[in-house]
Order: sequence, then C-alpha cells, then structure tokens
Amino acid sequence: MSGRSVDPAYLRYQYGTAEKLNIRIASHERYSERALDFRAWVLRWLDPAPGLTVLDVGCGSGAFHRALGQHGTRIIGCDRSPGMVQEVLAQAAQYRLPVGACQADAEMLPFAAGSCDRVMANHMLYHVPNQERALRELRRVLKPGGRIVMATNAADHGRRIRDLHDEIAGELGYTPTGNAAGRFTLDDLPLVQRVFAAAERHVVRNAFVFPTAEAALAYYASGQVDAIAERDADGSHRGKLLPLMGARIEAIIAREGVFRVPKDAGCFVASV
Repeated sequence: MSGRSVDPAYLRYQYGTAEKLNIRIASHERYSERALDFRAWVLRWLDPAPGLTVLDVGCGSGAFHRALGQHGTRIIGCDRSPGMVQEVLAQAAQYRLPVGACQADAEMLPFAAGSCDRVMANHMLYHVPNQERALRELRRVLKPGGRIVMATNAADHGRRIRDLHDEIAGELGYTPTGNAAGRFTLDDLPLVQRVFAAAERHVVRNAFVFPTAEAALAYYASGQVDAIAERDADGSHRGKLLPLMGARIEAIIAREGVFRVPKDAGCFVASV
C-alpha cells in the first residue's frame, strides 16, 4: 500500500506541476455535500496572528498562503518538489504575499530549532517514509508556546471510488495497490502523540456529491486511476480503466441520482 505514496518517480509525476493537485482541490470546492471552507477551518485551529512566522511543510502549491497573508503572518513554504516551490513563489509574486519557499525534506528541515511560531503539515505525511522522524523535526522547529496543525483524511475517505477502482482493475487483470494516503490518517493519533503528547484530533464529516460521471472521473483521473502495480509509463492503463469507471459511475447515478462518496477529513492540533 505504501509504494506509490513514497516513490520518488511517482511523486515527481504527481507534483511536478500543480495540475493534478488543482483538479483535486477544485473537486472538493465544487462537489462537497457540506459547504465548508476547509482551509478556513484548519486556519482557525492554527490561530495565526500578525507578526508570527508560519512554516508550511509540504506546502504544495500554497493553497493556504493567500488566507494566511490576510492574517499578517510571515510564511515559509517548503516542499520536496521543485515544481511546487516554483508555484508558491509565482503565487507570492502575483498576490504580493510575504512568502519565502525552499525545496526541503520533512525528515531533515533546514531551519533552526525553535524558529517558527506556527507549523502546518497538511495532507503530506503519508508521503514521508519515516513519519516519526518527520514529526520530531516538526517539533524541533516549533517555538515553545507554538502550535502545530496537521490536516489529513479519515481512513475511509474516498473508499467508494477505491472499491470501484479495485473491482475494475481486477477485472482487467491489474493488481490494485490500495490507498496511497492510508499511510497517515485520522486513525494515527497514537503516532502523533508519541511526539506531541497533548495532540488532539478534530474531524469534519463530509462527502463528495458528483452530479455527473464526468465530474467524478476528473477526480479519479487525477490520482486513483494510477493505483495499480502494473501502471504503464505511457499511461495506456488509463485508457482501459477510465471508460469502465465512467460506465459504473453512470449506472450508480441512474439508480441513486448522484454519485455520493463519503470523505471525512480533519486535523491533529497540538501546542507546545
């Protein structure tokens, strides 16, 4: 199950640009059953304030940075992908945000101990080979009195899509590789508490409600379609899986009116 989530070649394929990530973000914004600004919800737990330094580890394309900038914080983004670092810096220039960014590994952060007032590590720890080492690095750079927020998904987040994918992949003779994000979920509070003893878990109940197969397929094609052991480098597996997935989803919509996929998420929060 962990292969894709930590494989450097696959991570370059997924995060070399923001294209696939942006498709997933847009799907959450357009098709969520519960109208909730998840980013704003996470930032309430982070409690940013003017003058504080916020370190965003595994920052991706900087989805939180525009909102953080409105709080008057100084933002430092870091990500293993140079493509994501470029996206962050381009966004900062476009919106004149107080953001610096660098390429860095969460297991060995290039920041001094106690140098950050707030730390975020959102939807990224499932990509880290040694998660406890990364957690200890996050703890090291956090100032006394500081706060950390780590957003992630519930273990059954998107399971209905994964189950359909596994069924179709098996029919085609492929070997499904499971849930790449399952290496770090909301079930991992005990792991977090080994480093942040006072960590608490907070959960948001929600679901995708896809009105069309096309809407669901865009989300599926941004990641889950590649969850097979025999993934073809030329992408030819996609041409086999996508039509069958589309047909299954269309049949579900014909029966149920929509394609509903539970997607609970949340975050771990700790002050030190």
